[in-house]
Amino acid sequence: MRLPALFRTTVFQTTLVYMALFGASVLALFTFIYWSTLGYLERQTDEIIEAEIRGLAEQAERRGLAGLATVINERVRRDQEGRSAYLLVDAALRPIAGNIPYWPREFDRRGEWVNFLRSDGAGDYTPVRALVLGVGPGFRLLVGRDVRELDQINAVFRRASVWGLGLTMGLSLLGGILIGFSAQRRVAEINRTTRQIIAGNLNERVPVTGGGDEHDELAENVNAMLDQIEKLMAGLRHVGDSVAHDLRGPLTRLRARLETLAAEPAPSPEGLAECVAQADALLATFNALLRIARIESGAYRSAFGTVDLAVIARDVCDLYQAAADERHIDLACTARTEALVVGDRELLAQALTNLLDNAVKYTPDGGRIDVAVEAATACAAYVLRVADTGPGIPAHERERVLERFTRLDRSRSLPGNGLGLALVKAVAEQHDARLALFDNRPGLGVELEIPAAPDLARNKVARKKVSDTISGEKGVRHHFPKKGV
Repeated sequence: MRLPALFRTTVFQTTLVYMALFGASVLALFTFIYWSTLGYLERQTDEIIEAEIRGLAEQAERRGLAGLATVINERVRRDQEGRSAYLLVDAALRPIAGNIPYWPREFDRRGEWVNFLRSDGAGDYTPVRALVLGVGPGFRLLVGRDVRELDQINAVFRRASVWGLGLTMGLSLLGGILIGFSAQRRVAEINRTTRQIIAGNLNERVPVTGGGDEHDELAENVNAMLDQIEKLMAGLRHVGDSVAHDLRGPLTRLRARLETLAAEPAPSPEGLAECVAQADALLATFNALLRIARIESGAYRSAFGTVDLAVIARDVCDLYQAAADERHIDLACTARTEALVVGDRELLAQALTNLLDNAVKYTPDGGRIDVAVEAATACAAYVLRVADTGPGIPAHERERVLERFTRLDRSRSLPGNGLGLALVKAVAEQHDARLALFDNRPGLGVELEIPAAPDLARNKVARKKVSDTISGEKGVRHHFPKKGV
């Protein structure tokens, strides 16, 4: 990766901002430490000088200039380290007492702090901080302290501050470059994967390092999205293949029948009616596909409202009662209380219609179909259950029958297009419902667990009353073992 590309990354630019803030913080910290340490030492030095000035001024008032000179010479004698600086001069700036050979030329001010260099006679100079006091007519007194250690500490501190700040900024910049390289590498992997997918390789996935950071989370989400896209593409191909396979036969028969009718001098009404019936079956298949696509797109969600699942179950059972009686099938509906859910009445009725249609179609004469609506025991939801005594579906086929155009009747001897359970699955997904197929022993059972309406879900007392009412009004019905798909 080239450096200009690195400099354009958000991570590197953010690092520069934080580096500037961190540098300002470090500079403020060094400034505080500087004034807290060296400032304290300088104030202590000034206080010592001021204390000596006050003491010497008192000596001058009490003992006169001669006594002041004696005191100064005594203090110079006791100061073996030579830390203090004293000089008493007359009006002509001639030295009278002290350890400074001459009056410094750098200043001639009274009552002000001054800094100068004191010569030790061997060519070396020592920095001194001093205060000047006027004593007597024209006489001046200079009292100071050697601040060589303060200057050395100051120089060391400034050098350490410069190096520390420079090292901090350099390490921050290096860290920003390394972090920028790492982030850019991860982003480059995502870009490389997406380019390969755009080129048609849908099997590519973004690598996951396993660190659990935000890049891994992004990679996992992108991979999940790609898995869903691949699944949808595979489903689309499957639908296309299934449409071509399932509709090729009816279209071929319809075309052959039309050719036969076209060759006849006077086409019979029965032949034309047969062609119309075949065309209606084809249209029904396409309408079912369009309906499933609309359901999966969420087009019906805007019209969702509170509906009574028990009323829907009773109405659909009444609709199929005649068909069941014709084949001597005992159709029982146990739904004697209201079951309020949020959804679309038409979609829920269509899903139950498809389940009952399959149940009536595959249940042998003299069999039984049970439809029940009851409160779920584990959560605030209602369970719609349809169970028959037909041949059932093997456990390994229960996932596959929910796909479009999947029919276990390989010979296609029974009417249908393999879209009924696919539509039920689409309705369940749009209602956030749990769809489960289980073995009814004998036969097949299908459960739809639909969340209850929000008001009822929030009211635990009402939910308990509904559950008690349902359990108290149980009719004679089969027990259905619950097994997941």
